[in-house]
Amino acid sequence: MSREYRKWVAEYQDQAWTLARYILKDASEAEDATQEAFVKLWNHRDNIDPERIKPWLMQVTRNHCLDRLRRRKPETEFVDYQSADERGPLHGLEQSELGNWLKRSIAGLKEPYRSLVVLRDIQQHSYEEVAGVMDLSLSQVKVYLHRARKQLREQLAEVRP
Repeated sequence: MSREYRKWVAEYQDQAWTLARYILKDASEAEDATQEAFVKLWNHRDNIDPERIKPWLMQVTRNHCLDRLRRRKPETEFVDYQSADERGPLHGLEQSELGNWLKRSIAGLKEPYRSLVVLRDIQQHSYEEVAGVMDLSLSQVKVYLHRARKQLREQLAEVRP
């Protein structure tokens, strides 16, 4: 395995998995989709501009996730993103409830809003990187992000007194 490829895996595997986790709402499926994306990266590593590896990988990961979602039956259950290990006595009840609400709200967004929020607001990618991953124009990214954030604010207003 090439040293460069190992560097890419070490550098981007967490971001790819997080994106897949938010889209698929299932840890094992997220691992599978991430692994498929890295296999594709291995197979195409010589044809990809090294400067574009990250956006290319995020786009491939997202596409694998969307393919998996299309093959699924519709589901209505909520998946809790916070494991028991992450909960502890130091987490305040209100912060925990707000965090859980936010995760549920993001998970409830429809595509492409969910992916945009994860890429831009959670993973802190630049607008240009998000546009490249999502194959959207910069103005589309900004408009869609505005709409997604508006939906999240409206949901927050419903749960907050």
